[in-house]
Amino acid sequence: MSKEILSQEEIDALLETEANEKSDLTPDEKDVIGEVGNISMGAAATALHNILDRPVQITTPLVSLTNLSKVIIDHQKPLVLVEVAYLSGLEGVNLLVVEERDAAVIADLMLGGEGKDLPEEIGEMQLSALSEAMNQMIGSASTSMSQIFNREIEITPPTTEYITLEDKVERSEKFESQEEIVQISFRISIGDLVDSTIVQLAPRDFLKDMVQKLVAGQLSLIEGAELKEGKEKAPSREKEAQPEKKMEISEMGEQEEKSSRTVKAQKMDFEELETGQDTGDERSIELIRDIPLQLTVRLGRARKTIKEILELGKGSIIELDRLAGEDVDLLVNGKLIAKGEVVVIEENFAFRIKKIISPLERIQDIEP
Repeated sequence: MSKEILSQEEIDALLETEANEKSDLTPDEKDVIGEVGNISMGAAATALHNILDRPVQITTPLVSLTNLSKVIIDHQKPLVLVEVAYLSGLEGVNLLVVEERDAAVIADLMLGGEGKDLPEEIGEMQLSALSEAMNQMIGSASTSMSQIFNREIEITPPTTEYITLEDKVERSEKFESQEEIVQISFRISIGDLVDSTIVQLAPRDFLKDMVQKLVAGQLSLIEGAELKEGKEKAPSREKEAQPEKKMEISEMGEQEEKSSRTVKAQKMDFEELETGQDTGDERSIELIRDIPLQLTVRLGRARKTIKEILELGKGSIIELDRLAGEDVDLLVNGKLIAKGEVVVIEENFAFRIKKIISPLERIQDIEP
């Protein structure tokens, strides 16, 4: 065969090399990026579930390297874009892309709606409610990332905009339309209202640096553990060497050593405590008797949406979860201690204790 003609193996090798150079993300890097995204967005989903009080599920992400101009073509309608900048621990920026309808559903639920009668456009009030949801989601994701990287990760408050991706890129100095970017796609569902995709966009170099820092951090933890294990084993080796040295001492020393190893155990008789005797517990209580505690009387509780809170004004009435005449709570430093009734002494309110709460009842009183 002529040397000018490549074999099939050489052609396959060239194609594989070209594909790797184009992707510029190894399978291991994609796995790490996907795992970090899975954990951080899992925390964000939990935060969104707590806010909306509805089941929220996010699937394992798909990671791919693409061009930002291609993403712009795929998303030409107005979107909700959440920009997050990393200040310390990691340095870079990423965008969270939320489809318009999904954002409208979340905003409506935040404002006390059912997520069904949606406005034609996302207005200022919807965007404000959505910003609050995104703040809590991104905050939870940042906390989980700090735990993954074993370092403090500081971010700026996320900015939420209702805008096209093309306009966002044109206004931003942090993104260029022709740059390579990593697209991380998550499938999200919110009850039976949303079944869609959220996309996270981040510069390739930012994520490659993230992978390197994560791998370096894991290696340092392993080296630290090995060093600690080595230090713990060192004393045991010294102890093993000690008997050889002791063999050189005199016979009298050996006999003293043997006798010191013999331990005689016998039952210990304690004197009975007399009634009124000053015990250790009572002495310990004396040390903290003067510490001040905060007492609070709680008439009741109510749960309101953000929309209902914003509508409160002078003269508004909030219905509590207690019936008239029902016992109210006495809390000490926020912990339920007793139940009783409110009374009036001269011109001041007072509280009369009717029942001391048991530990089991305190546990049952904790809000879910």
